[in-house]
Amino acid sequence: MSSEILFAWIYLPQAHEPVVAGRLDVIRYSTGTVGQFTYGKSYLGRADAIPLDPVALPLGTSAVNLVTLNGLPGSILDSCSDKWGIKVIDRIEGTKEYPVCYLLMNDPGRAGALAFSTGAEIKPVELHSREFTLPELLLAAEGVEANRHVDPELLRALHPGTGGARPKCNITDDDGVWIAKFPSINDEGIVSIPRLEHATMQLGQLCGIRTAMTRIENIGGKDVCFVKRFDRIVDNRSGKREVFRKAFLSARTVFYADPAFQSVGTGSYGRLARWMQQRYGCPSGQRHELYRRMVFNVAVRNSDDHELNHGLVHRAKENFELAPAFDIVPVLTRHKVHHHALLIGNSAAGTVENLLSNANAFGLEHDEAGAIIADIESVIENNWRDVFYEAGFGDEDFRKIENIFSPIPQDESISRTGI
Repeated sequence: MSSEILFAWIYLPQAHEPVVAGRLDVIRYSTGTVGQFTYGKSYLGRADAIPLDPVALPLGTSAVNLVTLNGLPGSILDSCSDKWGIKVIDRIEGTKEYPVCYLLMNDPGRAGALAFSTGAEIKPVELHSREFTLPELLLAAEGVEANRHVDPELLRALHPGTGGARPKCNITDDDGVWIAKFPSINDEGIVSIPRLEHATMQLGQLCGIRTAMTRIENIGGKDVCFVKRFDRIVDNRSGKREVFRKAFLSARTVFYADPAFQSVGTGSYGRLARWMQQRYGCPSGQRHELYRRMVFNVAVRNSDDHELNHGLVHRAKENFELAPAFDIVPVLTRHKVHHHALLIGNSAAGTVENLLSNANAFGLEHDEAGAIIADIESVIENNWRDVFYEAGFGDEDFRKIENIFSPIPQDESISRTGI
């Protein structure tokens, strides 16, 4: 048996410094791992205290026992580095025990508003480095992927706390905090993936999807997609730039807040729609918004729409709201029917029949859902070429990607050629 102790700190709304929220004990037995989380008395005494997760970790004096997600609350695991960040951190300090040791690498680029330390009196120490130019950061990211030597200070500047598998870093300006998403040396070269993401997000806005703001820049002859973070607020009113953090919960956290979910194991759009309103206080109209987003993902063949690519951001007290859509990138591999990472209706198949099969979970009647599907397909058909041309795609690119925008298959038995 072994155990680890982790103290969770939180940046409360409009706060410059974190305060200790509670303690997590992770105990590893031969039969499995169990966690126990307890809020601190001083934190519970604060009038402005907010729960790390209002469902799985409600404010209270009782300890909460955790057996799913290797004994960690989803709200804490959301702060952990993902594939890209782990690769960078391993280059800085060597391979670590996952996830606790990676959580202790307090990078300001991590999602949400949490930080961690090994004691209630030990304030989290954040990774920091001097500023580098974007060409330097892009070259450093390529060096990580190619397993070349990269200066440790440059590695820290890549913000290894930021989630996802693709190379990236964080950039702050007077307009906000942006994730600069670089091309990968492993990209197949069919089209520019950063430019594809930017264009698809712009198309999503035309289809009525509330997406994170994006822009595309060419750095040293290579495309970089900038995605504005919705869990950061930049305030310039005091005459100096101040960055504040907002709590974030992934869809995975929403799912695993129900102890019975472990036996199901497969997330679904419908489950997220129901639970985000019933349990997290999201406005009821956001269920319709999530449905429209699901339809758009199907229409543009974004089948990598897994539970970490959806989430909620803190709104007030114990209430959250649906985060803007992000990481919408079409899968370029052709299939007659794409199967998505989350269940859409009765299955994961990206078909009209399946999109209509569970419309009631989103508070929609069958005809209302059908109208949304028809509207999105019409907007895409009439506008995708103009949007992608404006984003810098040319005729040769169109020939490579035009099948992405073919009509949504009606059902899984479809025999016509499509993707």
